[in-house]
Amino acid sequence: MASREQIELLRRQLWEAVPMEFCKQIDQKQVGMEAILQLLLEADQTVTAGMLSEAMNVSTARMAVLLRKMSEKGLIVKETHALDGRVTVVRLTEHGEAIAGKKREEALRQIGAVIDKVGMERMQEFIRISKEIKEVIRCPEFDL
Repeated sequence: MASREQIELLRRQLWEAVPMEFCKQIDQKQVGMEAILQLLLEADQTVTAGMLSEAMNVSTARMAVLLRKMSEKGLIVKETHALDGRVTVVRLTEHGEAIAGKKREEALRQIGAVIDKVGMERMQEFIRISKEIKEVIRCPEFDL
């Protein structure tokens, strides 16, 4: 079992070392409008609001708010599904597609810069370890 000293040392080192801003940006991009833009950009089929909600693991109410804001900004078009009026189909506008493409290129540039600086092997090891930590934290006996 880890000693109190080990725990305190690791806690301080994590606070100093974890790339909080980078992780925060990634997290926000996975749950907000940028995530929707990317999902729609990469979609090879008709996408519904429900599919987006499920893919992003957010409530349909939260998705409705995001889609309304995106529609107001001219990024997407919401339409009623031809076969089921209860279903909302979502697609990018030309403006939305251009913005999504720019956002994707910027994200790829940032990730490329990290790989160039840190190295691919080390980044893959970081991801492997991060996944292990995530699994430990998800265990029922892990209580914060």
